[in-house]
Amino acid sequence: MFGTKNENTKEAKSNAWDYEIRVLAARATKNNKIVMIDLDVNGVQIKSCMLKEAEVKADGEKHKKGDIVYFVNFPSEKVGDKYYNRVWFPLSNDNLNDIINQVKSLLG
Repeated sequence: MFGTKNENTKEAKSNAWDYEIRVLAARATKNNKIVMIDLDVNGVQIKSCMLKEAEVKADGEKHKKGDIVYFVNFPSEKVGDKYYNRVWFPLSNDNLNDIINQVKSLLG
């Protein structure tokens, strides 16, 4: 029922990013730091996401200079001079690690 979930409970916070994510397809690109992926998230298919690998340029709170990090870019469209995501959902570190492992097994 709408409005019945108490967002302040520990249970609500721990389940906030509880997705079942499957990588349906992974396509290598000419840039070896980008892989195009299609996802199934709780039964909803999201096509043409980019899994990117980047090197950290400067020390920060979470990462040090030279660390390799991964992130997902979701499909977007250009409106005027800006790009807007057509779809988006938050990813936890566990979600991202799961996606990376699935992509590695698909690309072998």
